[in-house]
Amino acid sequence: MSREIPLHIDDERCQACRRCLAAKVCKVRAIVPLDPDEPPFLDVSRCYDCRLCMPACPFGAISAARGTSYE
Repeated sequence: MSREIPLHIDDERCQACRRCLAAKVCKVRAIVPLDPDEPPFLDVSRCYDCRLCMPACPFGAISAARGTSYE
């Protein structure tokens, strides 16, 4: 069963860094680089929405979906 994660990797902003800082800070390895020239894939089965990856990306490629916030 899939679940929704309110995070999104913007393919336009992502620079497909050789060493993805967002993937590096992800403790559960939910950000998976598949191809060196393509943006990484967000594995929603692993992600638990801690949002540590958001400030780690220097290009702001990871964002929260609209209408989501911590309460």
